[in-house]
Amino acid sequence: MKTVKPGDVVADLGTGTGILATFAIDAGAKKVYAVEADPGLCETFEINLKSNGYRGKVELIEGDATKVKLPEKIDVVICEMVATGLIDELQVQVMNSVLQYCKPGAKIIISRMQNFVELVDINDSFYGHELQVIQYEYPWEKTLRATPLSGKYMYAEIDFGTKNSGDVDVEATLKIQRSGRLKGIKITNKTFLSDGSVLGGTAAYCMPLILPVDPLDVQKGEVLMLRLQYKMCAGMDHFHLSLRRHEPILESEAQSLTLQSAT
Repeated sequence: MKTVKPGDVVADLGTGTGILATFAIDAGAKKVYAVEADPGLCETFEINLKSNGYRGKVELIEGDATKVKLPEKIDVVICEMVATGLIDELQVQVMNSVLQYCKPGAKIIISRMQNFVELVDINDSFYGHELQVIQYEYPWEKTLRATPLSGKYMYAEIDFGTKNSGDVDVEATLKIQRSGRLKGIKITNKTFLSDGSVLGGTAAYCMPLILPVDPLDVQKGEVLMLRLQYKMCAGMDHFHLSLRRHEPILESEAQSLTLQSAT
């Protein structure tokens, strides 16, 4: 309602049941192109268009949003194909493809994301068994699954208004703030919307993701190096992480490096 203006042309990518496409019409959009690849959802969407009187205002395009060809330039893009850390789904690829159809200054929902990582201890007990498994942290749980051992490190910031390679290859330096048993890493997101509002994880969107690692006893003040390598939106099969203790440079080595740098 804050983003779509009367007369706007809107693209809703991965429209699903079409709820956001109908919101765009309610906000005054002249036309909405709603793209969906799932035939079953397309059938449901057509029923919803008819029953709510939106036929003629919304054009359903059944197909792959990474390859869609839109018949005109767009004022507003709605696209929420997002999973925590942009590891799964297709947000990056879809937005890279649709930018060619955007008018200068087009508004994008979602506009920007930041990815964060931290080192954690994990409650990995399930029904009396300890299991090293990928898990989410659900907001309705009384006790969180992860206990932070380090601060958060922002390892990626993505602007969906520009093309992104989607390649992540970063090494984060993380200082242990609390002694304990390190069992995993926790990935979280911060999402920036087109009206300037900010969204964290919710019960249905970008819940904190916890990935197990080989257990390691750590002490407060210790520094660890975490390397993350993956292709955004390509799935866990392409996700790699490695963790090692930081080996501080000896004073004599530091002096030598300083001399070499000065030379």
